[in-house]
Order: sequence, then structure tokens, then C-alpha cells
Amino acid sequence: MTKLGSGFSFVELLVTVFIIVMLTGLVTLGVGSGAISVRLEDEVRNLASLISFVASEAELTAQNHGLFLCGLIKKSGIEYRGLWLRHYKEGWANPRPGVEVFESFSFEKDYELILFVEGQREVEVPACRLDLNPTPQIVLSANGEITPGAIQWVDPLTDNVLYRLEWDLIGRMVFSPQGEVA
Repeated sequence: MTKLGSGFSFVELLVTVFIIVMLTGLVTLGVGSGAISVRLEDEVRNLASLISFVASEAELTAQNHGLFLCGLIKKSGIEYRGLWLRHYKEGWANPRPGVEVFESFSFEKDYELILFVEGQREVEVPACRLDLNPTPQIVLSANGEITPGAIQWVDPLTDNVLYRLEWDLIGRMVFSPQGEVA
């Protein structure tokens, strides 16, 4: 015996639509966090390349260069910036105005930066005050040496280390996702 007019009830349709919406939401979150992870990884690799390039520039020009990290306090949180500097007789200043590689740059938002310099546990990243003629925390010497240290990108909500970029005295870089050293 067959039933006429059999089909899905309204409740069954609602449950099915709810399940589809939940699965779509989970997939979207996964794809979105993957894009953020890729952007952050690109930032870390780009910074490693920039440090290597500026170290070479310091050797070629026989002039000390440096990287000054600072933070701008905004309503949405701290925006970290990197400023390339060159040492002149008068002190530290912009290496070459108008050269794109030496332009100041911003780090990805929503992450905390922690700077480590050899001999010190953790270096405070100060507020950006360019009128004070800052001294860089990381110096790339004309003799080929770099202030040994590391930068960690940390999720401020969980305090988990997302990435760590570490370098030694001669500029060898180690890139570590989640801060795990291989």
C-alpha cells in the first residue's frame, strides 16, 4: 500500500537547511583562516628577505643600517610598523628617501609582535615617535653582522605563537610556524 502525498515535513526541511547552513559556515571559516595564515606567512618570509637585502646593502655601502620596530595605538588595537634606518654622522635617519625597499611598512593587524634581542629576554616595542630620531633595535652592520634575535607573531586572544623568525650574528634565518624549532 502506498501513501499519497508523502514527502518531507516542514520540520525535516528546516533541520536539513540548518545542517547545510552550519556546514557552509564551517567551510567558510576554515577557508578564511587559511587566507589569514597565508598572508601572515608571506609577511614573515617577506621580512626575512628584507632583512637579508638590507644586510647586503649595509655591506655594499659600508654603512650600518637598522630596523626600528614600533607600534601605533589605534582604536582597533596596536598597529606595528617597521622603519629602516641608516647610520650617519648625525645619527640614524632614513637610508634613501624615495627608494621603495627602504619605505616604512606595516605588519598584519590582529597580532602582537614580540621582539627578542640576544642578551635580553624580551624587548619592548615602543610607540612610534619619529620626531625623536629613534635608534634601531636590530642593527645590520657594514661588516656583515646582524644583531642576533627573533620576532614572534602572537595571537593576543590565546597567547599562542603563530610564527617565529629567528636570525643569528651572520644573518642565517630560521622560519618556524607556531614557534617550533625544527
